[in-house]
Amino acid sequence: MDELREMIQILVGAMHAQQQLLQQHFQHLQQQPVNQHSSEGENHRQMEMEENQKDVANQEVPVANIDLVKQFLKLKPPTFNGGMNPVKANEWLTEIEKNFRLLRCDEVQKVENGSYLLIGEVDRQWNLKECQVAEFERLKQIGEMTIAKYEAAFTNLAECAPHLVATDEMRAQLFEEGLRYEIKRVVRPMVLPTYAEILDRAIIVEQDEEDRKSHCFNCKEVGHLKKDCLKLKTGANAVPVMGYGGRNAMPGGNENRPSNSEQEWQWE
Repeated sequence: MDELREMIQILVGAMHAQQQLLQQHFQHLQQQPVNQHSSEGENHRQMEMEENQKDVANQEVPVANIDLVKQFLKLKPPTFNGGMNPVKANEWLTEIEKNFRLLRCDEVQKVENGSYLLIGEVDRQWNLKECQVAEFERLKQIGEMTIAKYEAAFTNLAECAPHLVATDEMRAQLFEEGLRYEIKRVVRPMVLPTYAEILDRAIIVEQDEEDRKSHCFNCKEVGHLKKDCLKLKTGANAVPVMGYGGRNAMPGGNENRPSNSEQEWQWE
């Protein structure tokens, strides 16, 4: 029940924050002319949100869960449309807890069944949150994404799924699992116990990886590759240039080497 209570409190808080933002937005509109391009952008984002909500709603549900929901709804539990009122939210949670105890629901089942009783704006917020939780579960460090960007996305989406990062150990394991393979294969064998340690080590491994990419195998210096190394042509590490007959070129190039006719004349 604690998980459902926490999620409802988050929704109520999010709705309160959105209400304040909407009020500020409307005040701003009263002072500024309507921007058509901005309206089109808002409509586009709204359409995307509705599509995401449909995707969540269309997910298949196991038969056992459907039977439990039917039993739960037969008890005629109260719905919740308390908006931003935390008192009403607590009253509703206390009331449906009686039904949960009767059906012996676990924490996951409480969340699933409780979501069927949300209506109005709370329901829309819940569906949006479900989309964000799914995105959090799929989050991976891919391509050229840096540790900094991955950590920022991880932290942002984790706020939508507190039950997945309820402990530091859970947060650490989930973060490590999403690391890019080249980094994870170095970090995982260390069996680091905390999220902070895994994050710090991942940053170090990433930096080492970048240093290797810009490391010159000729002069051993950092900042350029071997093909761009100036010491290949000058200094002690210079590579001899093969000239006439497979031998080293003479000073001044092959133009100072005797021709075949000159060599024959010298032997006569």
